[in-house]
Amino acid sequence: MNAVPDPDGPPSPTPTAATATATERPDVARALVSSPLPLPTTTRLALLVLVAGAGASFATWWWLVLGRDNWPDAQLACLPTTDAAPDEVLTRFTGCVGDVRLAQSAVVLCGPLALLALALLCRAAGRRLSLWWWRAEPEHCSPLARRLAAVAPEGEGPRPVLWVRHGRRVGVRARASGTVHRPRIVADSHFFNENDRHVDAVLRHELAHLRLRDVGRVRLAIAASWLLLLGVTLPMAVALARDPGLLGAGLLVRMAVVLAVVLLTLCAVLRVREHDADLGAAADPRAPRNATADHLGSALPPRRVEHLRRYLGLATHPTPAVRLAVLADPARSWGLSSLECLTTGLAAGLVFTDLTLLVAALMPDHTQLAYMAGGLLTGWAVAGVVTVAWWRAVAVGHRDASGRRAAQAGAALGLGVLLGSQLAGRAAGDWVRDTGTADGLATALSLTDVPREQVLALGVVLVAGGALFALWTTSLARALGATVDGPRSAPACAAAVGLSGLLLAVPLGSWFLFARLTAARAAPDIRWAVIDTPWWVAGVLTTVVGALVPAAAARASRHPGPRGCLLDRVGRNAPVLPADPIQKTSPSGAGRIRPLALLAAATVLVAAGAGWAAFGSGPGRAPAAARSGDSAVSAAPTDSSVSHSGDRTIPLDQLPVLPPEEERTAALRTNTALVCRSLSLGGTAIWTDPQRRADTAELLGGLDDTVLRAAAAVLQRDPAGAVDRHALVASVLRCDLYFRYGR
Repeated sequence: MNAVPDPDGPPSPTPTAATATATERPDVARALVSSPLPLPTTTRLALLVLVAGAGASFATWWWLVLGRDNWPDAQLACLPTTDAAPDEVLTRFTGCVGDVRLAQSAVVLCGPLALLALALLCRAAGRRLSLWWWRAEPEHCSPLARRLAAVAPEGEGPRPVLWVRHGRRVGVRARASGTVHRPRIVADSHFFNENDRHVDAVLRHELAHLRLRDVGRVRLAIAASWLLLLGVTLPMAVALARDPGLLGAGLLVRMAVVLAVVLLTLCAVLRVREHDADLGAAADPRAPRNATADHLGSALPPRRVEHLRRYLGLATHPTPAVRLAVLADPARSWGLSSLECLTTGLAAGLVFTDLTLLVAALMPDHTQLAYMAGGLLTGWAVAGVVTVAWWRAVAVGHRDASGRRAAQAGAALGLGVLLGSQLAGRAAGDWVRDTGTADGLATALSLTDVPREQVLALGVVLVAGGALFALWTTSLARALGATVDGPRSAPACAAAVGLSGLLLAVPLGSWFLFARLTAARAAPDIRWAVIDTPWWVAGVLTTVVGALVPAAAARASRHPGPRGCLLDRVGRNAPVLPADPIQKTSPSGAGRIRPLALLAAATVLVAAGAGWAAFGSGPGRAPAAARSGDSAVSAAPTDSSVSHSGDRTIPLDQLPVLPPEEERTAALRTNTALVCRSLSLGGTAIWTDPQRRADTAELLGGLDDTVLRAAAAVLQRDPAGAVDRHALVASVLRCDLYFRYGR
């Protein structure tokens, strides 16, 4: 999981050989570190945010919602105690259950917020505890403090204060610490014995960390990772080891894999920040030429253990040879490898389900719209990593932005989404079956028992879609003339990120909804209902048109984009970076289309189409079909006296069905468990077919339950008309409570 891709082959075997060929390009380094575009450290930190947030939200749901039996007191309090008009009964019941689920979603959302708050506290406490533990003291008049004052640039905020650590185990190290307003350089006492040139190089490197403001963010990421391990992973592992249940093994394996992803991503962040700091030190105009390269070249060769950690992706610092290679070619660190795209896809797959289930709690009557909203938010998160990275790669002419390499990275992104969706805790098993609940926050996502051809089809769609997205993104960057600096570089990149999220909303949301229905073994007509709506058709059309407009602009403008290496365009008495060539238009302006105008038009088109599809077509039948598909596979005890705590489940093929009409007795007709089972097994046909709907209404009306009788009264008003949505949803919710709590 190397943070810096190496398109030209492996680095030189020794730092000495690398130093002979490495020549710093301070102009290029200065341009990269001063660019308004986000640096690689920033985008890689976004991956940690996604994975840590997903883990914290799932753990919160596990402990505070599922661990408390989905709040039985609040759920059962929604049952009406007095009779009222049927419409009023249904409205009050569904609204009350919706409020409970919304409260549960708010609790789940507090997980990532609590993780952030605790990480902030740990970071602040750890900084002070470290100074106390190592007996660090500030020094203002020592020779080392004067060296720091000499190399620290003036006029760039508060000047850092030198703190020296004293103790038995201190070595020869220096590190950046503190905050933006109170920066510090913490050095070991033995650091005084180094020569001045070495000291100056190390201090410039640490000052670059402070100038790039990555100290606080990285310390925060480290604290969050430890909290995720100690506060989430280990307690859940202990609980599952003591009582594994039906989902214990699947959860333990997934927790280990996710923890490994977090660790590898954190190590990649720590490595890439060193490259950014090296470039920042090399960009110092007061530093002697090649001072950073000379310092790195004098380092000792890495030991065998360090080589092993590097190949395993666990190294927190790149080797001197790799750092020298980046100094020789600063644009090298602005690439986007397939491995990084795979990790981004894993993070997206992990976060999508929890995020979408929270959104669905806000709009319980619009399941499909909730999935599209989840796709929009996840798409923006993905675009904030990969779209920005491809934009940077195009700006510097990196090989990772070429057609073939970009397509491979995009395919890895799609594959990562598939793997991430199956590594999520929600895919550890059939939560609906194994926990006896279909409350909306528990769902079935595991594709392990799905026919292989269906899984292969879902995977091919994601891989091909990721490759197309990569080609489109790089084409968009060339169409807009992506540059490293300039007044339009950052706004154009931000607009591309916004457009990318809009274009990913419908594809991502539709794929995850299809995967959920496929994992639940929903009937083909239910899956077809997802796309058989004006909402979905309009969303797909706007996505395709919005994607084609920038591609057409790239072809029409005939803008070649950045060619060759950035190093070839900077230097030889040329300006630091070329002016934005896309602003150069002919005097007449004929035949030239302004890319920003096209980008704005495409964004408006996508937003208008999505708005019309969401609100212009009215409530579709897809959400009802999706909800019925979820409930159709729920299995719960047939005995109404058995609650969820009994942990009894019955295979689907062994569930009882209603006997023929002539064989139904009064006892069968008044058996709430049997009637609710028939609703689950009947699918959408019992609601869409007039005769079966009338039969269902008759069964519901014969039960001793206020909610189900009210649903029957509403359904019997017009059996041949449109299905009343409140009656359908209320029936499913009421049966869910009955199966789970036995009353």
